[in-house]
Parts: sequence; structure tokens; C-alpha cells
Amino acid sequence: MVEYDFAPKFSAKVRWFVYHPLGVLTIAAFTSFFCGLFIHSQGFVLSGGMLAVVALGVIWPWLSLRGLAGSISFDRLRAYEGDFVEVRLTLRNRFPWPAWGLAVRGGFGGNTTEVVAGIAVTPRRRSALCRWTFKPLCRGIFPVTTLELTTGFPFGLWDNSKALAVETPLIVWPFIYPVGPIPQVSGDHQVEGNVSRSKVGTNGDVLGVRPYRRGDSPRRIHWAQSAKYDRLIVCELQSNSRPVIQIVLDVDPRSHAGKGSDSSLEWAIRIVASFAKGWLEDGAQIGLAYGGKDISPASGQAQLYKILDALAWLPEDCDKPLVDVLACPKCRGFRDGLQVIVTTDRTHAHGSCGACEVEDQRWVVLKADAFSEPADLDPCDNSHIAPWLFIDSPKSVPFQLKGGWREARHGS
Repeated sequence: MVEYDFAPKFSAKVRWFVYHPLGVLTIAAFTSFFCGLFIHSQGFVLSGGMLAVVALGVIWPWLSLRGLAGSISFDRLRAYEGDFVEVRLTLRNRFPWPAWGLAVRGGFGGNTTEVVAGIAVTPRRRSALCRWTFKPLCRGIFPVTTLELTTGFPFGLWDNSKALAVETPLIVWPFIYPVGPIPQVSGDHQVEGNVSRSKVGTNGDVLGVRPYRRGDSPRRIHWAQSAKYDRLIVCELQSNSRPVIQIVLDVDPRSHAGKGSDSSLEWAIRIVASFAKGWLEDGAQIGLAYGGKDISPASGQAQLYKILDALAWLPEDCDKPLVDVLACPKCRGFRDGLQVIVTTDRTHAHGSCGACEVEDQRWVVLKADAFSEPADLDPCDNSHIAPWLFIDSPKSVPFQLKGGWREARHGS
């Protein structure tokens, strides 16, 4: 026997009504009414009692919320993934009777009907402050959906809801891992600063010695070597320079696998955030490019906040391919330093742009299938690519970021 539902949405509503206590009581009330009409008058009494229970169970929650006003705040403006954040709910009851059986639903990811906090009672004509802790497992802006104050008191037949105001949203940054030293930037692709690098200059530590040239400071003369070779020998010093690095993030959904906080996209974002924070603290100028947007290279705490905020606000539906991002003027015209590209082994940008042959580019490639079940996708032949870092599992991320390249293994 073949069955086909011609109206699945209507059928779902009918099933909900029939199996819900409110629907059961309503059906029972009308059944009692017809029994009183055709069998015995006592059916009217039973029907009236049931309808009174239904009316009270629907009207009282609605009326209770009309006298309540609430707002949500957090104990800080920014936090990292995994931090414990205190959430504060301020409720004001204007009615001369208390409000019982309140709950806060939604707003923090997962099921929108999930209860995140419960309030037993709000006193009459008073304000109440409720606190609880929240642990964000993924970066983003919280609450992610509208927070609702709900109640079904006294019978739980019908939950009425009211939106809660949010004073200031919580910005959750990606989790940060320690990273190794800044990779060597060849040539003159650096700007003046206060970070000593293995490049000839006038202010850093001693690199070696060389013959004296006109204009050298007498203070740099190495008198012992000069006496030994019977000619003036001067000390070669390091340059106090500030490396310039542009980080390019591949946010194309076709390049990534998995969902939620364990997807390859979220891990790529954590890697970018770790590079940005670690190298900014080392004195480099860091810029960011992703999905058609870019942040110009700069240094300092303000630049760190700007990059981490941008990663927190990053939506999951950016569909600009990496090859188009690398072809944009900001990326193609970047000639001031090192370019670090974070992507997966599913991207087709390697072979199409020839970028891997550029000297001052470093590719960080994540193995997409390690972050999800293998997907039915056409494989991308990147066998000719030797990535600077290859992330084959989430467990390898801390080690690779701390000591996965030459300067990190042997010191900068």
C-alpha cells in the first residue's frame, strides 16, 4: 500500500495540535459540549471547566509578559573561544503581582528552543538581576539569534514569548595558538621599525665584520681585527626593521569541509588569528585579505583588534574563490613583504595562478577531509605543490604553528 502526504505542512500542524495538551483539552471541551447538547446537561459543566483551564493557560502567560521588560548584557566586550563569560539578565516587573516560571531561550547557537536560563519568580514592581555563565565554542557575534523571554505558567499549555534587548553584543574571537618566529623576508621588503632582523643595518646586534668604507662611524671600528690585518675593519650590524606580512584567507565554501566549530574553515580562521596575534606581538606589520575584503598592513594593538574583530564577524557564506582574491589589486599588487595564504587541498587556485612559484609566498594547506567525512567532490590535483605548512589533522595544528618551519625549528 502506497501512502502520499499531499499537504505535509498542514499534516504536521494537525499532528502537533492533536498530541499537544492544549489540543487535547480543546477537543475534550468540544466533545463535552456536544455531549451536553445531545446527551446530558452536565456535559456543559465539564466543557466550561475545560475551556476555563484553556483560557487561563493561554491568557496568563501573555498577560505576565506584558508587564516585563528585560535586557541582556555581558561582563566584557570581547572574549576568545572557550572562555567563560558571565551573562547578566535585568528584568523589571511593572505589574502588582509576581511573574513565575520564566525561561530564556535561544540566542547562543544550537537549538533555538533550548532553555539557556530559568527564573523562578520576578517580584512585583521590582527589578531582578540574574547571572549565569556561557562558554562560546565558536567565534562569532553573540547572541546569534534573538533572545526570547518565555513562560508557560501556570499549566504549560502555551508558551508565550517576548524578545529581550541586548545592550552590547559579545564579540568572540577565534582561539589563539602560540606561533613560531616570523619567517625570513628576502630582499628589501621591510619597513623601518624596532625589530632586529638578520639584515645589514646600523642599529642592531653585530652580524660580522668587513673592511672600512668611507662614511662608516668610527665607533664601529673593530680595533683588534684592524691591528691584526693592518687595515681598518668595522663591525657589521643588524637592521632594526619591521617585516610586512599579508595573510590571505580562503573562505570559499567549496574549498572547505565540515560544519560548526570543527570545520576546516573555522580551523583556518584560528590559524590566521594565531599568525596575526603572534607576529604582531613580535613587531611585524600584518594585513588581511579574504572574500573580496582586505585590511591594510599595520602594527600595534589596534591592528590586532581590527583583524580579530573582522574574523569574528566573518560570515560563512562568502563564496568568492581564492583565485579571484589573489587576482584582486590588493593581493596581486602586494610587493612589500611576505604573503601567507591559508587554504585547503580542495582549492584550485594553485595551478591556475602560478602563485606558488613566487618567492615571497608561503602556502598553509589544510587537509579538508581530516575535518569532516570525505565529500563527493572532484579531487584537485595539487601533487606538484610543496606547501610551507601542511595541516593533516586538528591535533597537528599546535605543533605546526609552533615549530613547523625552519625559523621556528632553528630560531629566527
